[in-house]
Amino acid sequence: MSTLSVDCHTRFMSAVSASPRRPRGRPTNPDIEKNVHQAAVEIYAEVGWAGFTYDAIASRSGVGKAALYRRWASKVDILRSAIREASIGWVEVPNTGSLRGDLIVVVAALADRLTKPVGIAELRMMIDQKVFPDDFNFDLSESHAHSRSLAVETVKRAIARDELPANTRPEAVFDMARGAMIHNFLMVPPSLEPQWRARLPLLPEEIVDRVLRGLQEPAS
Repeated sequence: MSTLSVDCHTRFMSAVSASPRRPRGRPTNPDIEKNVHQAAVEIYAEVGWAGFTYDAIASRSGVGKAALYRRWASKVDILRSAIREASIGWVEVPNTGSLRGDLIVVVAALADRLTKPVGIAELRMMIDQKVFPDDFNFDLSESHAHSRSLAVETVKRAIARDELPANTRPEAVFDMARGAMIHNFLMVPPSLEPQWRARLPLLPEEIVDRVLRGLQEPAS
């Protein structure tokens, strides 16, 4: 090799070694969990556990199945993580100073949640736990216990303010308020949904006032 050739080769190798090297493999996508969480909630809300597959999640999120397997141990873990992320900032039961105020906020928040994929997903979770008891091992007992503790605390405050009879069951209060909103939402046919959404701001007060009248009237 000539002196000129050696010199050119040396300068070329120096330039290569001095230039920054690109990392091997695909760079990490900082939005991968966000994309997977959004896709998971949407898919589960649409098709439930029966259609909640790795293929569907990978396709909707644009994340490869290998990446899903690396980050989550199971489909249930993906769903649990997604629901948790979608619930950040969610105030289940406030303390407004009155039972009526508390329940109106609860029912209004539930109504808003039901119009989003996460609300439908939560309804499906309760159904799938009964339909697929062996396969869908998403334990809701902790969540239910937490909700009950908040209901007990809220009703105790109401009893102390003489807003409710002393023997009022907390479950009865929240079952009637939340249950009425859920039933109202589920019974509306798609053709009437625009009218239902137009009345949505009024429904929480209507439901709560009816529930409270029933609770405050002595049983015959």
